[in-house]
Amino acid sequence: MERLKGWNLFGEIKQHKNMGLNKSQVQRQLNINYKTVDNYWNMSPDEYAQLVMEAKNRTKKIDKFKDEVLEWITDFRDISAAQVYDWLREKYGDLDFKERSLRHYISNLREEYKLPKLATARQYESVDELPMGCQAQVDMGQIWLSNTNGSRTRVYFFAMVLSHSRYKYVLWSITPFTTSTFIDAHNKAFEYFGGMPVEIVYDQDRILTVSENNGDIIYTEGFQNDIDLMKYKVRLCRAFDPESKGKIEAVVKFAKYNFAHYRTFVDIDSLNDDCLRWLDRTGNGKVHETTKKIPAEVFSLEQEHLKLVPHLFEKNSSDNSLIYSVRKDNVILYKQVRYQVPKGTYAPSKEVKLLIKDMHMNIVDTDTNEVIASHKISIKKGDLVKINLALLLMQHQHMMLILSVRLLIIALI
Repeated sequence: MERLKGWNLFGEIKQHKNMGLNKSQVQRQLNINYKTVDNYWNMSPDEYAQLVMEAKNRTKKIDKFKDEVLEWITDFRDISAAQVYDWLREKYGDLDFKERSLRHYISNLREEYKLPKLATARQYESVDELPMGCQAQVDMGQIWLSNTNGSRTRVYFFAMVLSHSRYKYVLWSITPFTTSTFIDAHNKAFEYFGGMPVEIVYDQDRILTVSENNGDIIYTEGFQNDIDLMKYKVRLCRAFDPESKGKIEAVVKFAKYNFAHYRTFVDIDSLNDDCLRWLDRTGNGKVHETTKKIPAEVFSLEQEHLKLVPHLFEKNSSDNSLIYSVRKDNVILYKQVRYQVPKGTYAPSKEVKLLIKDMHMNIVDTDTNEVIASHKISIKKGDLVKINLALLLMQHQHMMLILSVRLLIIALI
């Protein structure tokens, strides 16, 4: 049967309804989606005409993006309408049409230009709803991304999701996670959430565990120390267990295929910056398919139920500090706020320590152990906190005074 469209489809549904058939029978008779039958079932001809007019106006709004959309669905045959919509939002900001309008538009483009979407198995998650602040789930993934020079780079990522609100955090790395960087990723996730849950669910991974002895799990020394410090409960489960960790498996797929898939890799800092914006825009800002709620809105309630993090998110190490990379523009990114360090601080793989107390931050050079910048902590996301030159000069003068006193003492001795 030739595919019915427009008024012909609307008329056939009405005709079969008048014949006394129910919705399921009409769906089978016309071989169309049940939702389409349901949408048109009680719609009057005038209402359908208005719907057609609105659809034409929406199409005109999308038409200005036609060349880009067509290029994407041609180059990436399995790309989803959701990812195309996110790319348009990333590039142009808020759009004046809905994702479902773009989905219909892309469907028509695929048919017109003979670009059928490659079939992929749909993924499902089977989960129990849990109280606020009760649980988070953690997993890791990896993906190959194309570089600007045409080669490919494998990148790794850590993901954590709060089970109740589905509020997510994702951190990318150019190297595989070790116990140390895995713990550091937890600290950054807790910073992002503003607290931590009672329990965290994991796979039985080599960076967490050494062995299983008569049913007792033996954790790596670093991970065991972190558990003792943070005092959250740990639950390990088997890989690909949808009942135990379906939420995080869905997040891993979402981060990989909605955010990272087909993205060009520039550097790891840019990838993490783009991912934070994606989390705000889509990962946590879009209605969740299972809960039918926006994670960011539910999280605003769940955040109050999270536990305080011991030692103000300090890293479990001998110097009790947070380790952060210095970016090419001589800033560090902490809680989505950029803090300036002195010009020339940046070098490949350069790291600094953050010492946090109340609302004040000292940035310490890991090589010299000297304070190179001091800042008042900002709570405004995206803010750039510049160096206080007067304070920096005062600190320099103070150091010079101490040095002079030490030299004088030596001379007197």
